[in-house]
Amino acid sequence: MPLFRRRTMVNRQADGTYTVEFPDHIRQLLVGLSRQLDGALDNDDDPSMARLFPTAYANDAEKDAGYQVFARGELIEHRREAIELLTKTAEKDSLEEDELMAWMHVVNDVRLVLGTVLDVSEDSDGVELDHPQADLHELYHVLGAVLAEIVDGLSEGLPDDAELDNEMPVDLGDDDIHDITDLDLSDLDNDLPNNDPDDA
Repeated sequence: MPLFRRRTMVNRQADGTYTVEFPDHIRQLLVGLSRQLDGALDNDDDPSMARLFPTAYANDAEKDAGYQVFARGELIEHRREAIELLTKTAEKDSLEEDELMAWMHVVNDVRLVLGTVLDVSEDSDGVELDHPQADLHELYHVLGAVLAEIVDGLSEGLPDDAELDNEMPVDLGDDDIHDITDLDLSDLDNDLPNNDPDDA
């Protein structure tokens, strides 16, 4: 166990609520991205949404199509409930567990979409500052840092609590993050990598 722990931004209180100390620009970023995600959920043809609606039956297209018809609407409804809860509570400094869980789900969903756009995995290395998608990669790591804080906070007090990596991918208090708060996810499909084997 480390002698000194870094200051965390999400902490569980004795009454079961959670204090949330994300700076305003991070909260504004989450609200903006959440609203963009909400607007994209009904787009069946958007390849960047693929990880949010994964294939259930990879070897049976007909069976999978039936599953998607049955399950997609329910998945969208749950995601929109989480988005609504995040946007309603974005300015609060104390959250109930269900509210913080909603934050976690929305941040994870946006990060999955962005990861699809960038074609990254958890083991992907960073990119140079002059990379054409450097801002998007920074946003991906910002969302990863936010998600790690939330998960760390939710795990406080649980039996056999596993320690998360204490190294933050970015400094969430850095005002330079303002530069990526205006990114529009609606344009990200243009940046999707070409995975068509016929074009290789």
